[in-house]
Amino acid sequence: LTSLIREMSASPAPYVKNPRKDFTRKKKLPFETVMQLLISMGGNSLYKELLESQGYDVNTATTSAFVQQRSKILPSALEFLFHEFTQSYTDIKHYRGYRLLAIDGSDLHIATDAADTDTYFQSQPNTKGYNLLHLNAAYDLCNRLYVDAIVQPRRLCNEGRALAAMVDRSPIKGKTIVIADRGYESYNNFAHMERKGWNY
Repeated sequence: LTSLIREMSASPAPYVKNPRKDFTRKKKLPFETVMQLLISMGGNSLYKELLESQGYDVNTATTSAFVQQRSKILPSALEFLFHEFTQSYTDIKHYRGYRLLAIDGSDLHIATDAADTDTYFQSQPNTKGYNLLHLNAAYDLCNRLYVDAIVQPRRLCNEGRALAAMVDRSPIKGKTIVIADRGYESYNNFAHMERKGWNY
C-alpha cells in the first residue's frame, strides 16, 4: 500500500484537481502524507489525528492546512488506490473452489449540510438535521479483503444498481458465490451474476 501511494506521489497529476499547480511546491503536507492520513485516520478530531501522525511535534500542520491539501485530491485517487491495492493481492484462498463475496450496505454520517438535499435528513421541523451517505461494499470472506465499494448519497441510494455495477466491473473470474441480503435481491441482479458466471 505504501509503495502504491509513493508511486502515485511521484506523478500526482492524474489524481489532483489542478495538475499544474496542486502539490508542486514543498509543503508540510505533501500528496503522499495526505493520502496516508486519509486512509489511516480514526475517529478523533482532525487536529488530534494530525498530532498523532506527526508524533505530537510542535510544527504539526494545522487542520486548515490539511483541509486545503485534502480538497486538492480527486475522489478518484482513493478509488484508484483501493482497486490497485486489492488487485495486487495474489494469495487468493477459496472455499471448496469458490470465491465467497458478501455484499452489504451501511449508512455513514457525514458533516451536516442542510443545502445538500441528496444526503440531508430532518426528522422534525425546527430540529437539527443530519447528512448520510450509503456505502455498498463487497467483501471476500475467505481472504478478509474488501474487493469493491460504491458510495451513494442516501436519498439516491439504490442497492440493486450498486450490486449490478460491482458485478459488471469486477475483475474476478471463475467460480464465485455472492451472498447478500434482500435489499440487493432482484431478477436484474441475478441476470448480471449469471452473465458473469457467478452463483448466488
